Amino acid sequence: MDIDYEELYKWVDSHSISRPKRNLNRDFSDAVPLAEILKHHYPRLVELHNYSPGNAFSNKMINWNTINKRVLNKLNINLNRKKQEDLALGKPEAIAKLLSMIKTKVESKSARGDEKDQGNKVYYIENGNNLSSAEDIVPVKINNGSEMIDKKLVPAELFENMEKELAQKEEAVNLLTSKVDHLEKLIAIKDERIKDLTTQMQAIINSTNGSTSNLLSPKARFFKNLF
Repeated sequence: MDIDYEELYKWVDSHSISRPKRNLNRDFSDAVPLAEILKHHYPRLVELHNYSPGNAFSNKMINWNTINKRVLNKLNINLNRKKQEDLALGKPEAIAKLLSMIKTKVESKSARGDEKDQGNKVYYIENGNNLSSAEDIVPVKINNGSEMIDKKLVPAELFENMEKELAQKEEAVNLLTSKVDHLEKLIAIKDERIKDLTTQMQAIINSTNGSTSNLLSPKARFFKNLF
């Protein structure tokens, strides 16, 4: 991909970004400036509070994974793990290539005058064999155009509600899992305590039996052993 860096920098500079622009690769490595740019063009797809600025690689990867899943995939841009790592590491040309793709998407959208359309619909990947209706189904190229798959366009509001519902269910599952883990630990502690008490009681019983046996007369011990 040939990149016109001068035009790309002008395009980036035309956006209001919360941090000074010094080094493109480093500045965009945590995905926050990109989220701000995308928020301008696709406001319904981007929630800026989902992206935390930071220098830690793990934090950057979380941001890139989030923006890839929640925004870029809906624009028919997919970043695999390797590309996300390159972006988080600030490797040369990684962010420039991505920005160039987004710039093309934005300009194409503006040229068609379909901002409203894009705001109301998003790409939602489904298995082509299970599509119930041909309405709003579009063929999309993947793997550099070597393969075609069907994607169905659904209202953004519906998609966002589904994501929120899924997030709530995942949170509930995580909470229940934590409670189960806690109960299992309590049961293990209880079982261990019962085992210790049983051992102590058995030791006391054995000690008591031994002491009683020593107090018996030889004749009594004879009959005790006999019966």
